Amino acid sequence: MRHRQCRGFALGVLFAALHSTIGVRPARAQSAPPTPTVPTTARDSVAARLGELRRIHTPDGIERLEPVTIDGTTQWVSIRGKHRSNPVIVMIHGGPGTPTMSMAWAYQAPWEDFFTVVHYDQRGVGKNAVSADRAALAPTLTFDRLVGDAEAMVAWVRQQLGVEKVIVMGYSYGTMIGMALADRRPEWLHSYVGVGQVSGSGEDYLYTRLRQLAVAANNRDALRELDSIAPYPRPGAPVTSVLLTRKWARVFNGGWYGKPTFDLLFALPEWAPEYTSADIAAQTAATQWTTRTLVGRGASPLPTKFKVPVVVMQGKHDLHTPYEPARDYVARIEAPTKHFVTLGWSAHVPMLEEPGRFLQILLDTVRPLATGR
Repeated sequence: MRHRQCRGFALGVLFAALHSTIGVRPARAQSAPPTPTVPTTARDSVAARLGELRRIHTPDGIERLEPVTIDGTTQWVSIRGKHRSNPVIVMIHGGPGTPTMSMAWAYQAPWEDFFTVVHYDQRGVGKNAVSADRAALAPTLTFDRLVGDAEAMVAWVRQQLGVEKVIVMGYSYGTMIGMALADRRPEWLHSYVGVGQVSGSGEDYLYTRLRQLAVAANNRDALRELDSIAPYPRPGAPVTSVLLTRKWARVFNGGWYGKPTFDLLFALPEWAPEYTSADIAAQTAATQWTTRTLVGRGASPLPTKFKVPVVVMQGKHDLHTPYEPARDYVARIEAPTKHFVTLGWSAHVPMLEEPGRFLQILLDTVRPLATGR
């Protein structure tokens, strides 16, 4: 089981609580992303304009960007929405160590009409990276601790927003954290939503599928590199093996459908209004450090029984967290209700690849689980 779970852990490797009594306390608050009066660089100018474009103006809206202290660590949080009465989504990012807060400007605005959306940067990464003490953080960087952080963060969100329940949305590696949280605190959740769902058995499928695609395309470079890491997967395989499979997954439309690399995806934080230039500069190294530190430390077994509704939104072409194993995993899940929704022209980033379809699923399938209608 541990080996199988390590394979599940590798799937997300690239992409990369009792309210305040469990170690959560608010720190210095910042009501909204700052807008520089005189931008000092082209990047500052773009970020400032995007920040103003996204400004929440509704009287009952919310726009907060602030650090929260959890278990002695700083974890920055963004809370955005047009109406406070809307259901709350707490997004748990993947990677490990690849925040979605810095990419949300590119796809999230329509969600904010119907949901209050919360992103937080996990310990040591994103906006936390500049001031992070890696020597102190390294022993604490475990899967169980990340689940505990998510539990603490949801407790803080519930207290701050005055809600009993939230929707937890896990993305990629974050689906494992989200599922563990749903298993631990079902009474806090309207539903669990998985995007780029980890299955626990995807690596075996991925390697076989990549070789099939390489043979069909007569891509000798792909075959040579894939053969060089055989047998795959295996216990103790270096991170470079995972990197290599994801490289070819992207070439064969399994990352962002129609794009052979994630260059554009990884460039999105450069214009994030929530991030400073220093945050962006620190993030790349922070992600690499988090990946190296977490790989090999394992994760909990994937649950198959849930006390909350489960919705999985999976790109048909996804090879980062492969579609077929994810579909088979959800078929085995027991839950009050469950939905496996296919996005036919997406791979691993469906919120960017099919944003209209993604929003439609949120409105038709996810929102009613919170509102009852």
